[in-house]
Amino acid sequence: MIFKNNILPCIVIFSAAGVVYGLIYILAGDFSPLASNWYNSYSYQAARWLEGHLDLGENYPWLEIAMFQGRYYISFPPFPSIVMLPFVKIFGTSTPDNFIALAVSFLSLTYAYKIANLLLQSKTHAVFMSLFLILGTNYLHVSLWGGVWYIAQNIAFCLTLISFYYALTPNKYHSFISLFALCAALGCRPFNIFYVPVVMWLILMREEKFVPFAKKIMIYAIPAIILGAFYMWLNYSRFESVFEFGHNWLPEFNLAAHGEPQFLVSRIPNNLRRMFLSFDINERFGGFAFWVASPIVLSYAVYIFAYIFMCIFKRAKSRQPLENVLIFALPVFILLHILMLSTHRTLGGHQFGARYTVDTLAAVFLGLMFILKNMKKDNSVYLNLAPFLFGLLLNFYGTVEFMSIYY
Repeated sequence: MIFKNNILPCIVIFSAAGVVYGLIYILAGDFSPLASNWYNSYSYQAARWLEGHLDLGENYPWLEIAMFQGRYYISFPPFPSIVMLPFVKIFGTSTPDNFIALAVSFLSLTYAYKIANLLLQSKTHAVFMSLFLILGTNYLHVSLWGGVWYIAQNIAFCLTLISFYYALTPNKYHSFISLFALCAALGCRPFNIFYVPVVMWLILMREEKFVPFAKKIMIYAIPAIILGAFYMWLNYSRFESVFEFGHNWLPEFNLAAHGEPQFLVSRIPNNLRRMFLSFDINERFGGFAFWVASPIVLSYAVYIFAYIFMCIFKRAKSRQPLENVLIFALPVFILLHILMLSTHRTLGGHQFGARYTVDTLAAVFLGLMFILKNMKKDNSVYLNLAPFLFGLLLNFYGTVEFMSIYY
């Protein structure tokens, strides 16, 4: 083992990420952790909360603002504004959003490493695979910018990893943290609800028996239920519906003569084609194949088929049947998540890669770690070096070019 303590792996992963992030800042025009962010919707909302108001008080035409009954509201799920509250208290609405995004990306890297180390029991492999997830996928593109669309995904990604980790540890009381973190993630990206069964299953695996699990799960969920109740109260107080975060009241969706529904089943075929079969990396509004932008997805698919083959021939099988259920169920939840994302009108607006599908990568990583855990533990994990480097170079190029436009 190269790494004999817990400090050196952290130094390695933070140094590697720091070099990549630093080069992006150097090459991407005026973009930096301290650069101003014009798209700071969550800070405006947090500032109004601190003043005792739920609406914005005025319109900000450069932001996506929902209009309901003559008042203006932020149209996105609200949890990032909770994160912004202490920063708004200190900085006002000029919050250091890019710096916050950078801090969240390092936190994501930390929990990716912790998940990999917990399941693989190899610090060396955990360092490599965590860097693959954070630097070698389309997450790199969304991880540094504090713009309203990106920072919500970044926070949701981090919280989903945190939720998975605390559902995996031996400590049963970590279920409180796990369920709360996932509920917080839903307050950034609601479609992450597809991973509620995954977290529940992980907690069941830790409890080992269904009856203790059934008795305790509602207690474990109390903090998450309180947060969810806050979401519903906020939605109802603003839009008279507990399920409405505000996006349906954007002018583009609200004007009957010109607007259209936010989600439509009829969009699925064309959007799936773009998400799986479009290879134009210069397409900024439609995006391109998510498995090209995030090659860890391709690695995951290959490992799934390899694991199925080895299970059939009894050369690899989890000692815990519940683990095998999870391994084979995770791709289903990921595909359902992608299917729901494909009902959306824009697939992420101006972007590089396939921004919406970044939401699935935490689950892809978890599934890949479970498969590697149950296959032969050797250095074959480094077969992922080629896709890692490809993903790193592709997303590094795209991120530099994208940020150069905005700064």
